[in-house]
Amino acid sequence: MPGRVSALQEQDAYRPDIDGLRAVAVLSVVVFHAGVMGLPGGFIGVDIFFVISGYLIGGQIFRQARHGTFSYADFYARRVRRILPALYALLAVLLLAGSILMTPLELREMGKEAVATILGASNILFYTGGGYFGPASNLLPLLMTWSLGVEEQFYIFFPIIVFLILRLKWRPLFTLWALSLMSFVGSLLLTKFDQQAAFYLLPTRSWELGLGAILALWEQQNPSSRLTGRAAELLAGSAALMLAAALTLYRPAFAFPGLYALWPVLGAAILIATRTSFVNRWLLSHPAASFIGKVSYSFYLWHWPLIYFNRVLFGEGRGLPPLALIAGSFVLAVLSWRFVEQPFRRRKLGTAQVLWAYAALALVLSAPLLAVYISGGWQSRLPPAAKSFADQVRVSRESPCLAPYGAVTPQHEALCLARTGQNRVIVLGDSHASALAPGLKHLAEENGFGFGEITKSSCPPLAGFALVLADRPRHFAECVAFQKAALDYVVRHPDVKTVVLAGFWSNYLTLTEPGGGQTSLSDALRRTIAALREGGRRVVLVQDVPVFTIDPYARVVGGMMPARRALTELGGGALEGFAAAPLADTSHAVLRAVSQDTNTLLLDPAQSLCRDNVCRYRGTDELYYSDFQHLTAPGAVQAARGFRLP
Repeated sequence: MPGRVSALQEQDAYRPDIDGLRAVAVLSVVVFHAGVMGLPGGFIGVDIFFVISGYLIGGQIFRQARHGTFSYADFYARRVRRILPALYALLAVLLLAGSILMTPLELREMGKEAVATILGASNILFYTGGGYFGPASNLLPLLMTWSLGVEEQFYIFFPIIVFLILRLKWRPLFTLWALSLMSFVGSLLLTKFDQQAAFYLLPTRSWELGLGAILALWEQQNPSSRLTGRAAELLAGSAALMLAAALTLYRPAFAFPGLYALWPVLGAAILIATRTSFVNRWLLSHPAASFIGKVSYSFYLWHWPLIYFNRVLFGEGRGLPPLALIAGSFVLAVLSWRFVEQPFRRRKLGTAQVLWAYAALALVLSAPLLAVYISGGWQSRLPPAAKSFADQVRVSRESPCLAPYGAVTPQHEALCLARTGQNRVIVLGDSHASALAPGLKHLAEENGFGFGEITKSSCPPLAGFALVLADRPRHFAECVAFQKAALDYVVRHPDVKTVVLAGFWSNYLTLTEPGGGQTSLSDALRRTIAALREGGRRVVLVQDVPVFTIDPYARVVGGMMPARRALTELGGGALEGFAAAPLADTSHAVLRAVSQDTNTLLLDPAQSLCRDNVCRYRGTDELYYSDFQHLTAPGAVQAARGFRLP
C-alpha cells in the first residue's frame, strides 16, 4: 500500500528515490482506474507498493528484532498513527456522502466493505465476491482497500517468522528465500486453478513483500556491497524498462499474478537496490516525484471513491473526464496528507494511549457502518415513492429458492417444491429463471397448476453442460451435480408435467462437458429437451429478459433522491425514466431455431415488456428490474402476462 511506511530508515537518511518509486506506483494505479488510454497494465502499481513495503517495514522488523528492541505494541502504534487517520477520515466522509447520495443497495455494500476494511479483511471479502477486473468490480466503493488487507495480514505473521528465525538460529536469508519461493510457486499454481484466490489472498502475495524484506536484510548484512557504478546504471535502466513494458503491454485479461507478477516485482526491487543510479538520483528523486510519493497513501485511498461516485452518479463514460478525476483525487490527497496524515502522525501519545484510542474509534465508526449494512441501506431516509421501489427490489432479491455458489442440491424443498396434489409446473434455471419465477408461479396458479422452482446461480438448466468460471474453480462440478439433482427430482415426481427452461442464455453460448469437451448452447438444449421428453414431460423454453446498459434500480431510486438528482443533472447524467433500449441478445436466434426444430413452445418476456425495441423497466408504481438484468416480482408478473402454458 502506498505511503503505508516511512521512507526514514534507522540506518539510512531519507531516500527521495523510494518516494519517487511510490509515485510511479500510485500514478500507474490511478491512471489505470481512471480509464486513461496507454497504461493497460497500471494495476501492477500495487505490486510495486508491496515490494517497497516489504523493504522498509520488513527490514525495520528484522533490524529491531536482532537488536532486541522490537515490540508488537510499539510497532502497531506506529502503524496505527500512519495508516488509520486517513483511512478513518475517508470512511467517515463516505458514510456522510453515502447517506445523501447512495441508494440503499449501494450504501449497504459500502457499509459491508467498510467494516471488512476496519477489520483488515477486505481482501478476503472481495475474494468471496467478483473478480478485480470484472464489470461488477466498478460498483465496489472500497475495492482499493484489498491491498491494505494483504499488508495488515502480512505484518501479523512476519514478526512471528522473524522471531522463529532468530530463536531457532535458522539462516535468515535462506529461510526468507525459501518461504518466498514457496509463496511464488503457490501463486503460479493457484493462478491456474483459482485466479481470484491467487490475486487477493496473502499466501500467494506474500512473496512480493518477502522479496523486499530479503533485499533489506541483504543490505543490513552486507552494508559495503551496494550496487554502484556501471552495474547499477545498467540494472536501473533495465528495471525501468521492465516496469515500462509491464505498464504498457500487460492487460487485465492476463493470468495475473502468477508469472506475470515477477516482472514488475523484480523491476521494483532492482530500483530500490540501485540507489546511486541516474534513474534513482535524477528521475525518481525529482522533487515533484518525491512529493507525489509522500502523498501516495492518501492519493491511493481517495482516487477510487471519486471514480466510483462519478460512475454511479453520471453513468459509465460520463461525468468528469479521466484527467479531472485524477486531478481531483490528487487535490483530495494533498488535503488529506496535510490536515489528517501529518497532524496525527506528529501527535505525542504513549503506545497504550494510541492503541486504545484507535480501538475505540474503530468501534465508534463500525457501529453506524454495520447498522447501514444490517438495515439494508437505511431505506427509511428515502422519499416515500423511492422507498416503495426499494422495498420491491429488496423483497425480490431475497429468494430462498435460488441455490448459491457452493450448493449442489435444490434449496428449501418444502417451500420451493411444495406438492399440492395438482399437476405441477417446474422452472429450472439460473438467477434469471429465479427472478422470472414469481410470474411463472402466478401464471401456473391461474391455470390450476402447482408450481415449483429449482434454480442455481450461473447454472444453466441443461443436462450436464455448464460454465467453467475462472474465479470460481469449483463451480463447474457443483453446477453439473446440481443439474443432475434437478433432473432426478423431475424423474422421481410424476406430478411434474411441465418443465420450463429459463436462463441467462447469452452467457451460455459455449458450454463445457464433464469430459472437458465443449459444445454449443443449441446442442445442449436439444439433448436436454430430448431427455425430458423421454420421461414424458412437456418442455417450455423462455427467452431471456431484455438486458440494459443502465441499472434501472439506481436510475429510478437514485433519481428520486434530491441531492443525487441535483448532482446528476449538474453533470449531465441520465435521470430516472420508464424505458430504455435493451442490449442485443445473440441467444434469441439460437432458441428460436431450437424451438422450431424440436417443436417446443417458446415464450418471450419482451412481448409484454417491450415495443418497437424500447423496453419498459418500470410501471407507474412498480419497478420491473432489480438491476440491469434481473426482474423484480412485479416485473416477472408483467413479463408473464403474454405467456401461455401447454
